[in-house]
Amino acid sequence: MKMSIQTNHYLKLIILFIIVNLMTGCSTLSYYSQSIQGQLEVIEKSESISTLLSEDKITPEEREKLNIVLALREFSIKELGLPNNKSYSAYADLGRDYVIWNIFANPEFSLEPVNWCYFIVGCLSYRGYFSKQDAKQHEDELKQQGFDTYLGGVSAYSTLGWFNDPVLNSMLRWNESYLASVMFHELAHQQLYIKDDTELNESYADAVAYIGVTKWLVHKQDETQMLEYKRAQDREKQFVNLINKYKPMLIDLYESEIDDESKRVKKLLLLKQLQNDYSVMSKNWNKNPYKKWISTDLNNAKLASIITYRKYVPDFIKIYEKLNRDLPAFYSFAKALSNCNKLNRKKILEATEIEFNC
Repeated sequence: MKMSIQTNHYLKLIILFIIVNLMTGCSTLSYYSQSIQGQLEVIEKSESISTLLSEDKITPEEREKLNIVLALREFSIKELGLPNNKSYSAYADLGRDYVIWNIFANPEFSLEPVNWCYFIVGCLSYRGYFSKQDAKQHEDELKQQGFDTYLGGVSAYSTLGWFNDPVLNSMLRWNESYLASVMFHELAHQQLYIKDDTELNESYADAVAYIGVTKWLVHKQDETQMLEYKRAQDREKQFVNLINKYKPMLIDLYESEIDDESKRVKKLLLLKQLQNDYSVMSKNWNKNPYKKWISTDLNNAKLASIITYRKYVPDFIKIYEKLNRDLPAFYSFAKALSNCNKLNRKKILEATEIEFNC
């Protein structure tokens, strides 16, 4: 008898739980247990989108968005060459705004984030919790140890193909372009993921998302959405460039020989100057998506979350252009790049070389 998809998911969770019990200590076991329980909740609340669309228990707005999800999923397979599996064929309403909460932490005088290592995905520059209360408790502990911290809610995540990721209620509040961007980003993680290289993984997935959304809007011939998407991308580019402008200034400060108290004063002055520059830069924007983020509790951890996620996006886009916008060639490039060590990957990307030897 053929095993059901949901039964297969449960077996995977059981295997994970056994491995975790064999490999970890008490504190780590507690962390993995909450991760497994959180994933189990997502699985249990997942319902087939096709079934939901044939029934009357969803709102007209949900119906419209779920139809868009199915269209995006088909497009991602046929036109973008992203994994053809059951991801985003189901919907899960978790009854909350975010599925997980991620903690970022940095030393007081460093832009290098703390890394946490996991037995499947390798080391990441954040730690995720399905419970906001648990995440806040860990964040408080890190603050007491003197770290700069940032706790942010996350509306979607990828299990890297271990499970069939559903669309979550937290994703349906987005506009079509952003929904497409997140779906393509997370599917790109399933297509290519390199252990212990958050910067490359996130930049690659962001680049695939940008390429995918652009192709989707061209396919739809929706000039209005395309204009708004390009405007949003331009605002994001200006925002990221501003953050990167202050990176060397902060690094120079942190590596200087002055005493810690003087560093603290100068650090606050630099962060205040960054906020002022943002206010000037965004003065005439019709939308201001980063205002709240940049105006409250700005610190190293917040800055590192931006620097890490978008570091190589421009380089990947330049390589895509050099490859004449040939997506299969672009994917082949990225796969070949994954065979290099981390230092060589960085050099190749920064030089935007399309032919290389590791």
